[in-house]
Amino acid sequence: MSGLGFVCILLAVSQISCLDVEREDDKLIEALALRDSKLHFKQWQVKHGRFYSSAEETVRRFATFRTNIDLIQQLNEEYDGITEFEANKFADWSPEEFQAKVLMRKRGSPQHSLDKYLQAKVLDDPLPQTFDWRDKDMVTPVKDQGAAGTCWAFSTVANVEGQYAMKYQKLVNLSVEQVVDCDDSEDVPKSYGDCGVYGGWPYLAFGYLIRQGGIESEISYPYCAGGGTNVCFVCPNGPWNSTICGPPMPYCNMSQSCPSKLNKSKFVKGLKLTDWKHVDTNETVIAQQLQKIGPLSVALDATMLQFYSKGVFNPVICSKTKLNHAVLLVGFGTAKGIFGDTPYWTIKNSWGPTWGENGYFRIKRDAGTCGVNTQVTTAILA
Repeated sequence: MSGLGFVCILLAVSQISCLDVEREDDKLIEALALRDSKLHFKQWQVKHGRFYSSAEETVRRFATFRTNIDLIQQLNEEYDGITEFEANKFADWSPEEFQAKVLMRKRGSPQHSLDKYLQAKVLDDPLPQTFDWRDKDMVTPVKDQGAAGTCWAFSTVANVEGQYAMKYQKLVNLSVEQVVDCDDSEDVPKSYGDCGVYGGWPYLAFGYLIRQGGIESEISYPYCAGGGTNVCFVCPNGPWNSTICGPPMPYCNMSQSCPSKLNKSKFVKGLKLTDWKHVDTNETVIAQQLQKIGPLSVALDATMLQFYSKGVFNPVICSKTKLNHAVLLVGFGTAKGIFGDTPYWTIKNSWGPTWGENGYFRIKRDAGTCGVNTQVTTAILA
């Protein structure tokens, strides 16, 4: 006789059913799981300095956290040995909230005229096994865009920082906020535009810097659009195009905006853009140009990056044509694995140094993964 059957006979004498016992066991298991989840949530709050203004918000965030923990566990099971996911600083945001606060709305990759393409073809020289501009001190530290869709400005500025370092052998942190505040570039025929905290495109931002004639340093024009202790509410720099950008900010402060803050006398000396170029979508060409030109601005579909921790990112569901995040390509390599080798790109993100692999992530190379090869651009300095 099984143990459960023997227990049921004993319980029958006391007029207690096995079903009652099983229900009590389920309640106990659920109570223990809830207790562990609450403890995990409190530890996560302390680690990430996340506290809420009301009991109602705490309850809501905890529910989202538990749902995300289940999703993270599922992702780790699906991508075991390839990519790891974790309850990082975005663990109390739903995927929808993450996309609304951090990513841009998905748009097709812009098409450029032939004169904007670098005239390059696949060279006979084989690629090295690994390459990384960080090893050559051509990449500034990882920044954090906060809760704002300003990745396009970070990607633009990071590329210009690399170009400046290539020219002068000197790293300077440039002002992302100047680009966010002052750039109102539009590509009306294609319905693209630079829209402050609501998104934009590096190729348009390069155009702004060309017209503006320069850029300030991060020290003289610090970042504030993403919140934190130095939050600002910037007014649009000129007429707001609701068709391209959507509704404007509900509140803004002109004293915190471009006309009040921009100081051309503080532009970084010797830094002047004359043009920008687009690199071919062939990933061998991209790798070769990366070694020659320096770190490159790229865009991709980052929807599944929310809980990324480490490994080579290669999601099953990912668009190759609709992009919502701009970043900086700094290197490439090959990951050894039990299922074979996986070539990858090394990419600098703008979600802070505690996210991912010290602020970076790796994504599968030579497969057009998430459209990472479709919008590769760079500034050209004087």
